[in-house]
Amino acid sequence: MQSELQAIYDGWANLTTAQLGSALPRQLDIDEIPALPLAKALDMPPQAGFARGDLGIKLGRLRVAPSGEQPLRIELAGVEPDRGTVELRVSGLRLSGTQEVQGTQIWESGIDGAGTGLRHGVRMRGGADDDNDPHPTWIATANKQREALQNVAGGNGAALLSTYSTHRAAFTDAFTSQYTMSFQNGWAAGPISDMAQDTNDSVNNNGVINSSSKTYGTTTYNGNAQTQQLALAIALTTLAALDNPNNPKDPNNPHNLAAASVATFASSIMQNTNVGQLTDVPEHNSDQVFAIVAKGKPAPAVSVEDVHTLLNGNPIGGRDAEGNAWTMVLSEDERAFVRRMQAEHAEHIARLNAIHPVPLAQGGLRATLDCFVALRFAHEGGLRLLDGRVELDGFDLDFDDSGWDAALGTGLAHLAREALGQARFIKSLLHDRVADTLERALVPALAGVLLGAR
Repeated sequence: MQSELQAIYDGWANLTTAQLGSALPRQLDIDEIPALPLAKALDMPPQAGFARGDLGIKLGRLRVAPSGEQPLRIELAGVEPDRGTVELRVSGLRLSGTQEVQGTQIWESGIDGAGTGLRHGVRMRGGADDDNDPHPTWIATANKQREALQNVAGGNGAALLSTYSTHRAAFTDAFTSQYTMSFQNGWAAGPISDMAQDTNDSVNNNGVINSSSKTYGTTTYNGNAQTQQLALAIALTTLAALDNPNNPKDPNNPHNLAAASVATFASSIMQNTNVGQLTDVPEHNSDQVFAIVAKGKPAPAVSVEDVHTLLNGNPIGGRDAEGNAWTMVLSEDERAFVRRMQAEHAEHIARLNAIHPVPLAQGGLRATLDCFVALRFAHEGGLRLLDGRVELDGFDLDFDDSGWDAALGTGLAHLAREALGQARFIKSLLHDRVADTLERALVPALAGVLLGAR
């Protein structure tokens, strides 16, 4: 049987290029590839119709065709008992298509990153270096305080840091998600930056942190703290609803759990300072704050259901481990603030869902492809194909970007070329998509030629 199989393979070795090439389709269309991101937060050219946007590229009309110049030859034909392998080299395939540089409108808050240490605006590109970094002295102070909290007697400080670490990813989402820009706008406002600067100074000098004699915007330190605590909880529950529209109060959703931790932290402050609202917390310097952390009692955890109830304007409460009653309720002004922010989030989400990429520049693309096609046959009561695969060589994409400078401007065109050169995932994605298309087309076609030539 092996000799019979060997005879078949010897005959295949004499097939001409024309006979083998007859198996190649005249043209293979590549499945559509979604638009791919290049860079974020850039100034857009006038034709975009908006000032700032993200840059992407869309590859279209991708197809592969033989060149007709000796495209195919058998390189290996090996026979084992009842099995045989053929490897064919396919050279000079031509990939062609179009490319379109696109811009997608964005909205930016100008946030400075706050406690997350994120870069200003969370931008990949754009912005001056001196405007694009977190305030170095604030970050240094925050790191110093984190270290001090780790050493607070009783472990309350370490517990606070652990809670923050648990929910850090969710908090980072609130500060970076395109859907929570209304929250980010509030956090990026001048009064909050002024508060951050005064907090930094007070902590370093053991001065009064939450002074009642100074106002920030239209309210005090405590008033802004209460507002931003609510704003963060609203942003997190907004993200939770986007995660699972059918169950926005999902008790296991990480954004919901982070919102509950925000409310628990506020409740802990109020219970350990014996006040009914954050706006009524007495003045404290940093030593007094650390004393409260060291000797304070953790408040009962606010549940996910509780935080949604509170944001809906209803009171929440219960009893702590010692049987003492506790309650939290929003004032009428706070209820109005919650309703307004929730409406702003909803309006912005609707705006984002309606946006679409705008074409900025177009051109062609091409590449020359070479690949191996490996086919395995069995001879069991007749010759049949067992399996086959395609191994596509690496290739260089030639983008026709001659029109980019005129359409985008030299600065943006340079950034687009730079980003494209660094975006290896684009080439990897295209490589895999082309290899898959070739395999689905060439394996059965070449197997048919070989089986028909026995």
